[in-house]
Amino acid sequence: MANVPLRHIVPAPRDPAAAFAAIAPAVFARAGEVDAAAAFPAADIAALADAGLLTAPLPTALGGDGLASDAAQVDGLAALLTVVGDASLTVGRLYEGHCNAVLLADRYGGPLATLAAEAAAGRISGVWNAERGDGPLATRVAGGWRLTGRKIHCSGAGSLARPLVTARPEGSDAPLMFLPDMRGPGIAVDLAVWQAAGMRGTATGTVVFDGAFVADADTFGAPGDYYRAPLFAGGAWRVLAVQLGGLGRILALHAAALGRSGRGGDPVVRQRFAVAAGGYEQARLLVAEAARRATDPAADPPAAVAYVDLARGSFEALALAGIDAARRNVGLGAFLGPDPLDRCCRDLETYLRQPMLDASRDNAAAWLLPRGGRFEP
Repeated sequence: MANVPLRHIVPAPRDPAAAFAAIAPAVFARAGEVDAAAAFPAADIAALADAGLLTAPLPTALGGDGLASDAAQVDGLAALLTVVGDASLTVGRLYEGHCNAVLLADRYGGPLATLAAEAAAGRISGVWNAERGDGPLATRVAGGWRLTGRKIHCSGAGSLARPLVTARPEGSDAPLMFLPDMRGPGIAVDLAVWQAAGMRGTATGTVVFDGAFVADADTFGAPGDYYRAPLFAGGAWRVLAVQLGGLGRILALHAAALGRSGRGGDPVVRQRFAVAAGGYEQARLLVAEAARRATDPAADPPAAVAYVDLARGSFEALALAGIDAARRNVGLGAFLGPDPLDRCCRDLETYLRQPMLDASRDNAAAWLLPRGGRFEP
């Protein structure tokens, strides 16, 4: 009997970053139009779906690659988020939220089958947690809950059909997680509030729930699970991975502009470029380590969170220095559309305005102070 050549019948593991690379040029080319129209990037989300990247974060049992929930896949997820961010920070922001929704549903017993059906239909999910004041209140009713209140800064508002939304049950300060059907009654979306300088195509808006019903099957997690360490604060590494892609694109556009203008022969210009290039390399190493520590099941949760918190603050400084170097070296052209350098700088500056950044720095410092400022002995 002849041996069967298994390499011909066992499929090779998918490379999500390579799958995206095939559509990256088109995503980048459309980014200017998305920015100018301040419109949700529907064509890019459809391209992600066609490439199998909306289902990729799902567990393998549901037809995915386990990209979001399998710690062993962290390098692949980080690489994918970075190449998406390189092509479009807007699309990267939306895709990171989709991965987060799948991860939370997988970790805390959420309706993964619903998310799988949405992804198979070409629809992206996301996470809406930001609020002012108390946020939405969840009232218990027969068979489920009714949500009443307001969420702010909801990326993809008006386009996401099944986002993950946090809301507090009556008498509790700790939220549950819900997966409302945005096509149902009792929900209003206001996109007029999003007049941002960058990340215009994220279609970020305010969502008001007025007694919207969510079934028990679409409610998950124990009160407060959403904020549980290290998944909540530690998960910020994914945002950094997307932002790293944007920073890399700015560096490449910076270099290309100097090549066209001939300014690269000026040693002062080269000094600024060296600062930008060195900052990118530092950021790349920092994000890789943050991802590893945040997803290591053997890691001490407070230590993992402290590292990611330190990475957030350090990344911001490196990114702002890279943007400043590009704008100084390129000059006025770096502030004028339709040059993509202008758009990429605006997008990254806006995306860097993540919540609680000062509190993150403080938490990292508080953890490091009694340890001599070091994570390793």
